[in-house]
Amino acid sequence: MTQDLDKPPHQRGPDKVRRRAPKEERLQHLVWAAMETIAVHGLSGTTTAMLTEQAGLSAGIINLHFGNKDNLLAATLRTLVAEHRAGWVAAATDESLDSAKRLWALMEAHFAPEICNPTKIAVWFAFFGEARHREAYLGISEEFDNERSDFMDECCEEIIAEGGYDWLDPERVSQLIESTADGLWLDMLLYPHEMNPHLAREQMRSFLHAFFPRHFTPPAHPSCETTDVAK
Repeated sequence: MTQDLDKPPHQRGPDKVRRRAPKEERLQHLVWAAMETIAVHGLSGTTTAMLTEQAGLSAGIINLHFGNKDNLLAATLRTLVAEHRAGWVAAATDESLDSAKRLWALMEAHFAPEICNPTKIAVWFAFFGEARHREAYLGISEEFDNERSDFMDECCEEIIAEGGYDWLDPERVSQLIESTADGLWLDMLLYPHEMNPHLAREQMRSFLHAFFPRHFTPPAHPSCETTDVAK
């Protein structure tokens, strides 16, 4: 029983979560249940009954901890935003790294398997795609999106200056990088047997090499990890 309690909340039996877990773990378990339910049913198709059944908790637990279902859905998105941000800020803002390596640190974090697994990608696109929830998405993630965009703009501007890529506009290149990264996420969602985080990183490295050939090396072979950033 102790070993079971050492597992992440979403991997435990529901009785363990309901009877033994402290409040913070119950909250986390509800968020995990929300991710898994949204991934299957979408935001509009997700009901309170589905969420509590997935979590293995009583029907009133969502109201007790979150007030209502929409607040739980918002908390789920905030969890994804915070996780994504934590994955890139430390490495990408390391002042000992040059601009190309900091930009690549952001890309590696974006395609980290724990960040871009099918369940989490499905939740991101659910918020992107459903009009009723798009305003909530913008309210929660706008600051995060702007911070990341500003960081990419800065990296691209510095790389362009260092490499003499005078024909490139840093903001336009930054936008293209963002769009390509989102497109690769969509490929992973729609074609999981053809696209995975490793292949997505390699495609992104090839994409960056096309713009910044003196700063990024292309993958030497699609099945091999190589040096990501040109020396």
